Amino acid sequence: MEAVDATGAGERADLRRRNLGRLLRPRQIAVIGGAAAVETVRQLDHIGFQGDIWPVNPKRESMEGRPCYASVADLPTGPDAAVVAVPAAHCPEVFAALNARGAGGGICFAAGFAEDGIADLEKRLVEAAGDVALVGPNCHGIINCLDRVALWPDDHGADPAESGFALISQSGNVALSATFQQRSAPFGYVIGTGNQAQLGVEDFIEALLDDPRIHAIGLFVEGLRDVGRFARAARRALGAGKPIVAIKVGASAEGARASQSHTAALTGSDSVYDALFDRLGIRRAGSLAELIETLKLFSVTGPLHGNEVISLSCSGGEAALMGDRLSAAGLTCPPPQPVQRIADAFRIQPTSVGNPLDYNTRIWGDTEAAAAGFETVLGDRYDAAILVLDFPPTGRARPDNWRSALDGFLLAQGRTGAPATVLSTLPEALPASAREACLAAGVTPLQGLDEGIRALAHGANWTKRRTALLEQPAWDGPLAAAPSITAAQSLDEAESKRRLAQYGLRIPRGRTTDRAGLADAAESLEYPLVLKAVGRDIGHKTELGAVALGIADQDQLLASAEAMATRLRAAGHAGKRWLVEEAVPDAVAELIVGVVRDPVAGPVLVVGSGGILAELVRDTRTLLLPAEQSDIRRAIESLAVGRVLAGYRGREGGDIDAAVEACAAIGRFTEAHADGIAELDVNPLLVRPAGLGAVAADALVRLVDPEPPAPEST
Repeated sequence: MEAVDATGAGERADLRRRNLGRLLRPRQIAVIGGAAAVETVRQLDHIGFQGDIWPVNPKRESMEGRPCYASVADLPTGPDAAVVAVPAAHCPEVFAALNARGAGGGICFAAGFAEDGIADLEKRLVEAAGDVALVGPNCHGIINCLDRVALWPDDHGADPAESGFALISQSGNVALSATFQQRSAPFGYVIGTGNQAQLGVEDFIEALLDDPRIHAIGLFVEGLRDVGRFARAARRALGAGKPIVAIKVGASAEGARASQSHTAALTGSDSVYDALFDRLGIRRAGSLAELIETLKLFSVTGPLHGNEVISLSCSGGEAALMGDRLSAAGLTCPPPQPVQRIADAFRIQPTSVGNPLDYNTRIWGDTEAAAAGFETVLGDRYDAAILVLDFPPTGRARPDNWRSALDGFLLAQGRTGAPATVLSTLPEALPASAREACLAAGVTPLQGLDEGIRALAHGANWTKRRTALLEQPAWDGPLAAAPSITAAQSLDEAESKRRLAQYGLRIPRGRTTDRAGLADAAESLEYPLVLKAVGRDIGHKTELGAVALGIADQDQLLASAEAMATRLRAAGHAGKRWLVEEAVPDAVAELIVGVVRDPVAGPVLVVGSGGILAELVRDTRTLLLPAEQSDIRRAIESLAVGRVLAGYRGREGGDIDAAVEACAAIGRFTEAHADGIAELDVNPLLVRPAGLGAVAADALVRLVDPEPPAPEST
């Protein structure tokens, strides 16, 4: 029976995928409703749709010159696509009729569903749609610029195109605003997903990967409903060489949570999305302008093969500015060669030849001279050549000199085939005529210094990260779903360390005992010692005064225990169990390493600068689990403490290999307890000099269903 059910589910999924394909590239479109339906017909006519348009409205005779059908049942056949622009309460019956008629897919334009708290109506809508590919509800729809289709009952700025990128947005208005861009960005598809009652972002990514005209995919994400399927779609995009660039919003509210650990206070859903996108090879943009510029670069020039670029400008100030910004973005500027030939071509001194290159203006107004000069530079292979060029406002100056520089650069690019971009420092200073000339030559016109350079950095970083990720096992979803955190219980420090040590985490030599056994416990250890009160009700020991460091002898040990017991009683803690450990005197640096449970990505690993300043400094990196050791190393090295471990200013470095292995051990423990772990905190992880290891000085583990504690003495 299970096999039959699985087969039936698979066949239905295949049917829905085929129906989504019909919806994205329809030949027959039903338009159902009143005023919004009329506007949809206008938009279809405006974009130049060549297929059949069938208006449905029992109260109208015609719509924009086309006769109306009284009902969906009266249509000649099941349409490939339908725009349903009727009141929310009537949407289920319309979609039921479309399903009965064998329609491919439908846009549910109406609001008033789950976003307004009416979840039952949305559920009825999904059930009624059946095998129909349902977009929405509460969405603008889909614009397919490649096939001249606008399932979109509103004005927009998208133009027909031969190829380009897709934008998938959970906000219809953001998608609409993006089409108003004046950046010559080649939109292929614009998709508003709305409530994602049936189809989610991941469904559209999967469908668009099969279209060879789509070179990149942009996302505007408020939240993911199925991170596993999203991860698998992103991995397929990575394998296909189609970059994904995303804006993620709404993180701050999701990130608020009550917790007992330092680690959870240092992370939140925004850092988890950083980790998610990094693990999936998705570039994250900080603004709509940066998103569009990056997608434009991926669609026209394509990803950069590396990070070596050359900047060309006619100003020393611009050259200095570019040098600063390119370096800050991680792009390098190798010296150009051959120096004398470049100097001769631009009529400048050899000492003036550098990268960024101030080529001066001696060749301005002479297109062929400009082409010859630029050709000498572009012939030396770079991952991208950047011409910095801002045009004067139309009507305020003659653009001839600027145009000759542009035309010379485009000629040089055509002769060399070098990957090239034109970058205006001001977004508005690259007119449409210049942008169109660039696009015709296969050169990306980038607008705005900051977003343009970030786009170039994304182009280089995507290639580097893709290479690394394709050599790793694919991450295809969380280790486990989130348990009820309210049911979790804390293990005490000794028990937490014992369990972590079973998975390879090094801990100090020590013993747990009652107060009467302190002296005996210390006899088997070497001074100096550390004394701690332990118990499931004792979390942050420093605040409670439940830790004593640097204990030199037995008298100091017993005195410390007496003083500590007094403080604990005053704070309402029993203080019945004690942990005595050998001190670690030679730590080079401290890390905090922990695990928190995210509602999207499941248990995640957090690595950061540790010790009592951890929450003040907040220098952390988040990694999805299971984590590759290469990614753990990259995370540690990117921290400020990573420079200390590398031997900052000639000082002795730390055992970074051991630090990586300690994090990996914590990851192994988490994988083994994926269904039950609530959170984990190792703070600090003491990293000793190279070759001497890394030791967990303190640890806290919270489990949903913890086992009984170990015996009193270990």
